[in-house]
Amino acid sequence: MKIKEGWIRIFGLAMVWALMVSAGWAQERAQKIAELGSCPLESGKVVLDCQVGYRTFGAMNADGSNVVVMPSWLNGRSEDLIPYFGGKNTGHRLVDTSRFFGVAFDAFGDGVSSSPSNSKRQHGTEFPVFTMEDMARAQYRVLTEVLHVHHVHAAVGLSMGGEQVFAWAVLFPKFIDRAVPIVGTPQVTSFDLLSKQIVIDAIEADPEYMHGRYVTEPQLKLANAIGTLMVSAPQYRNAEVPRGRFAEWIKMVESPQRQDANDRVWQAKAIMHHDVLHGRTIDEVARGVPVKFLVIVAAEDRMVTPQPALEWAKAVGAETYISAGSCAHLIMNCDAEAVSLRVERFLAQ
Repeated sequence: MKIKEGWIRIFGLAMVWALMVSAGWAQERAQKIAELGSCPLESGKVVLDCQVGYRTFGAMNADGSNVVVMPSWLNGRSEDLIPYFGGKNTGHRLVDTSRFFGVAFDAFGDGVSSSPSNSKRQHGTEFPVFTMEDMARAQYRVLTEVLHVHHVHAAVGLSMGGEQVFAWAVLFPKFIDRAVPIVGTPQVTSFDLLSKQIVIDAIEADPEYMHGRYVTEPQLKLANAIGTLMVSAPQYRNAEVPRGRFAEWIKMVESPQRQDANDRVWQAKAIMHHDVLHGRTIDEVARGVPVKFLVIVAAEDRMVTPQPALEWAKAVGAETYISAGSCAHLIMNCDAEAVSLRVERFLAQ
């Protein structure tokens, strides 16, 4: 009887421990909000009641030298970045949380951090225009003021997240050691500007948008379809969606998205303003930044032109990887293993 009771007690303790570990893991990756008061912007305007969403993964080491940050992409949120953090590599992991302390950030305009949709005092069209550098500065404040981080091992980001990585490197070159922009750019090109302007025009021309003063969230069918058109190469889309399924698929593409319409416009405008060069050449800026880079681009990318990032890499002799996958900007859809391998190796050096 005593032996049986002993096993029951041990089993019970094991279950409690498992629940504690599970709860800790859930809390670790839970959505958190940093209240920053006011956030001054590059334009001279201010985000009032400034909030930045974030999630943490893993544990910071004693000297705080293992921090890796990852900002969110266009129309994305920190919750979308969860699969890229983990102690076990599933083929998509970018940050090994058994080794690094990961911080995923919600960018301005994603509906979690301060955005046109959730601001009470600057709601909707009253919300000020922001830039990638404004996002990076606010994220820096979260690290230094809230998490008490004094140095960052690396910044990793995809798409608009990669553009924030370039901003991080230029703004805080002594605060960050390594940078991994994935399908990002230091400066948007004319083609990039065109693609974003078309989406903005499609949203603003939609009768339901009502100049940003809508009461009911507009569906924005055309803008949704344009966005889907740009993110991959034709062969990828044709393989994913057989011709006979087009009618069914286009209904899904045109269906309402999670992101608020004004939030989408403000983030697209932030990309259109993106330029860490500020009148200087890529060579001049890149060579003045002591951060070590791994630059990853997609050869067929129609969302973000690869050339500026490759020119940056050439200027500093950075390691590069050019993905030939037909998923193009959706690089993690068909080339995740190759990207993950290179990023983890680079971070571990």
